[in-house]
Amino acid sequence: MKTVVITITHGGVVRNILRSDIFKILKSRRDLRIVLAVLHRTPFFNSKSFAAEFSGGNVIVENVGIKSNIVERALKKIAEMIFFNINYNETIRLKEMTLKKKNYFRYLGLKFVKKVLGKNKNVIEALKRLDMFLFGYKHRYYRELFEKYKPSLIFSTDFLWPHEWGLIKAAEHYDVPVVSMVLSWDHLGKGRLPTKFDKVIVWNDFLKGQLIEYYGYSPNDIFVSGIPHFDYYIHDKDKLSSRREFLKNVGTAPNEKLITYTTSPLALSPFGQDVIEIICEAIKNGEIKYPSHLHVRFHPADNFGRYEKLKNHGDIITFETPGKSASRAGYTWRPDRADMLHYANLLSHSDVMINVCSTVTIDASSFDTPVINIAFDGYEKKPYWDSTARYYDYTHYKNIVKTGGAKIARDKEELIKYINEYLKNPKLDSDGRKRIVEEMCYKLDGKAGERIARYILNFLNEKGR
Repeated sequence: MKTVVITITHGGVVRNILRSDIFKILKSRRDLRIVLAVLHRTPFFNSKSFAAEFSGGNVIVENVGIKSNIVERALKKIAEMIFFNINYNETIRLKEMTLKKKNYFRYLGLKFVKKVLGKNKNVIEALKRLDMFLFGYKHRYYRELFEKYKPSLIFSTDFLWPHEWGLIKAAEHYDVPVVSMVLSWDHLGKGRLPTKFDKVIVWNDFLKGQLIEYYGYSPNDIFVSGIPHFDYYIHDKDKLSSRREFLKNVGTAPNEKLITYTTSPLALSPFGQDVIEIICEAIKNGEIKYPSHLHVRFHPADNFGRYEKLKNHGDIITFETPGKSASRAGYTWRPDRADMLHYANLLSHSDVMINVCSTVTIDASSFDTPVINIAFDGYEKKPYWDSTARYYDYTHYKNIVKTGGAKIARDKEELIKYINEYLKNPKLDSDGRKRIVEEMCYKLDGKAGERIARYILNFLNEKGR
């Protein structure tokens, strides 16, 4: 029997992996054992309910409580700065310019350090060897996991999670191959990889191109799969509620238009409550020309308390907390099939979806639902380097902007104008939304999870011990 260790870090992995056909197909194999490695600082670490839900049969839940220390994190940060020197994309430039405007002395310090470090890839490799020399002893903390289960493969699900790096380094020490999956479309521009993975699974050709350009991967080591949690949108089409039934469930009348605003974490969108209030006032005073209801879906990592005062707007607004558990503490969100079906209903029956440079734009486009992106800062007028407007120039999101599939509202007036335009003509910009789906989803056929599972099984047959 071969063993696959799958890293578990937060609710995004539960949705992408454990609720998709990836997990379903892998755990159906009688010749395969699956170990779900719940990593340190993960919301499900030592969670009895998580273990009870997912363990059983050939699936085992193991809590891996090893954490990095300050020196390890410093070595990682130095290597990352060199990596960004070498791969200086638009996102990195914009982040540096933002720092320059906000804290000039810190910016000068950053530029000095980067000048000293230079662009030498060999230094990155040397730092990696130093890390292994200084902290190789930590492999003994993983010894029980590797000797107990003798894994044939590590399936790394989120390389940005800092405590995943230790397990990946241990796999290298024990000579166990690693297949990684890039969790989301914006992750490759946020950091370097902990090691050269044996294979990498990505959503689309854009991410494949980044792996080749920035990370030096061969095309043969990259598998383009599509988006596994989008498979629900195909599988559950016949399970969607009628519009009348769904509107009743969210608390609005059947003759009203449904405007949905999906929030972002506080750091990304500190003005979200202002935008919601602007929409509420526009509904009340008739600036929005159709009878409408605003439904607010919280981001799992948002601070929900900042929206309390908005409840004063009465029955024109409703609020939704996604998943079984969510709080401002982070991704304690753990969606189940009912949650995913509800979200598919929301995407299908909303007349317009509004968000701040979110993956929700791709979600909504897959249902051909009109999308408005917020590129202003509520009631404040902030300079570009402090404004949410700069996010739309980031490397990954520029690809969305150029499709023309989403309206970019740069002030209150544009927001209300675009809402009215979409409520009047929901097919407006439909061709652009099709481009978003074609470029970001690879194939929207309900088989992304199956493709990933088959790819892992094929790799196991070829390379797994």
